[in-house]
Amino acid sequence: MQLRSVCLSELKRVLMVVSRYSPAVGGIEKHLHRVNAYLSRAGYAITVLTSSHERDLRAHEKIDGVDVFRIPFGWEKNPPLVYGWILKNRKRLQGCRVVHVHGTVPLMFWYLPLRLLNPVTPTFATFHGFERDPVPVLFRVLRKVARRLVKKAMCIGRFIERIYGIKCDHITIGAVDSPPAHVDGREGAVYVGRLEEDTGIREHIIAMGLLKNKYGIEVPLTVCGSGSLKDELSNLASSKGIDVRFEGIVPNAVSVMNKKKLALAAGYLSILEAMSLGLPVIAVCKTPLKHQYLRGVLEAGGSISIQTSAEGVADEIMRIMKNPELVRGLSERGMQFASRMTWKRMAQNYIHLWTEN
Repeated sequence: MQLRSVCLSELKRVLMVVSRYSPAVGGIEKHLHRVNAYLSRAGYAITVLTSSHERDLRAHEKIDGVDVFRIPFGWEKNPPLVYGWILKNRKRLQGCRVVHVHGTVPLMFWYLPLRLLNPVTPTFATFHGFERDPVPVLFRVLRKVARRLVKKAMCIGRFIERIYGIKCDHITIGAVDSPPAHVDGREGAVYVGRLEEDTGIREHIIAMGLLKNKYGIEVPLTVCGSGSLKDELSNLASSKGIDVRFEGIVPNAVSVMNKKKLALAAGYLSILEAMSLGLPVIAVCKTPLKHQYLRGVLEAGGSISIQTSAEGVADEIMRIMKNPELVRGLSERGMQFASRMTWKRMAQNYIHLWTEN
């Protein structure tokens, strides 16, 4: 698909507002960094307003041709301070003909003053995932209000329409880079994502123990990610005598995934990256919200095994390991699906959102 430019000069300057940006590592951060790269190649001048997610980051710098302005470190959770800083620096942020905000918090608690001062500037939003499971009533209300403040919205996952009760003008589950060459001799499983209760990581580790104790099979697991459960999960793996390596946050997790036979899923990005490499993907859902989230992969045309327990994960791994023909089919379908989910196509979706009536 060719990435087209918009001839109307007034649509060439875009302000992106997002909680964290490069060099921060994460799904939303990668999403916007990749999209901005393709938009820049299409002739758009991109400015990013974001937080200083760590000390000593520059207040203003260019990253791959994108102007990045950062709110002072530690201010992002104090709306009055952020409002004051944005109003003071509004001349540096105004002049963009399109504003696109990523998430409820940056829109409601950062950009709102400029939105009120410039009501005619078209403002759009991308809503990425859910903030908490289950979603608190207040979060639903805030997202409904946020949706009313923007002209159109892109949603990462169809479940956002159902859970939050908002209109999504475009729905996707994300995009993925072209995969590297496949590594021979793949072994073990990999998990990429947060180490939190809602991701299913505990069930995945318990499943590794069941495979060893129930089936007498050891499947080494590499965990890429961080979170509040890290120490607890490490102790759990030790108590079960299973081989689990906790690598922390890995900037290039795809290089780790490319050495594995199987992916245990957490979020859309890691699911797509695993499929692009031809890995069978297994996920765990313990709540209706997480089930709707994972169903989004199936609704988009992807192939994923959704389980509800550690026992289900262990049994599914055994089923996959015993059936090479099944693995080949899952691998081919996954790669074919991921090949359509490109960042170029995602950038084109943004342009369509801004220009379609």
